[in-house]
Amino acid sequence: MTEETYEFITLTNENASELSEFLMSHFLLEEPLNRASGMTRQNFQPFVDKLFERTLNIPFSFALVEKESGKIAACAMSSLWKNEKNDHKGAGDSGNHGDEFTFGNEEKKEIGAIGKILTELHAKFFQLRPDIVQDEIESTRKNNWEWIRSQNKYDSRQEILSVAKEHQRRGLASKLMAKMEDAKKINEFNCSGIASEISSLANQCLMKKRGYTIITETLLASECDASGNPLIVTDDGTDRVLLVEKDF
Repeated sequence: MTEETYEFITLTNENASELSEFLMSHFLLEEPLNRASGMTRQNFQPFVDKLFERTLNIPFSFALVEKESGKIAACAMSSLWKNEKNDHKGAGDSGNHGDEFTFGNEEKKEIGAIGKILTELHAKFFQLRPDIVQDEIESTRKNNWEWIRSQNKYDSRQEILSVAKEHQRRGLASKLMAKMEDAKKINEFNCSGIASEISSLANQCLMKKRGYTIITETLLASECDASGNPLIVTDDGTDRVLLVEKDF
């Protein structure tokens, strides 16, 4: 990647329209689980709506924009999880828990299986790391950063890492990860680390190279139809979803 070709931007609600089009034109079509399940724009829209609510009001989401065209070439989007060491609530006690991976038409078994796998992995994070409790606080929606800095530790949760197919193999994903892994900024916002559910083989390899620890995993073959056949069979070799974390 040359510095003359792309530039970083911090994603906000002002970017919602172009970002939505990028996700629909690229992540929806190019992410292996989406392809395997036959996910459509209509199915994917509820997830995008929730994603924007969690990410675009906090300064932890970025895009690389192609200077010549002005179009988004890649993006990385993150939300915050709050660490409440003195609060013993389980994951199921959070009012927002469970709607992070809501897709339309989940009665289609393949789509329902994706939502189930991701939601259960998300819940396992709280079970395996009880010191981290999700808290979608109103202050993040109001950009009340001074209040956030005064609170207990957070974990940054990477929700999306996507590079448009025509811009792949240029190091853009690594550039975005390096931007997200700014230890100074992470510590400034009281974040102890970055966690993520990783659903593509390419991103799983990238996260391993960058020193992320696998907390747990779910095999795609664990979700089957009535005949015992796997509901999700990818075309790129992805056979599991990983829950990973890296402390800073």
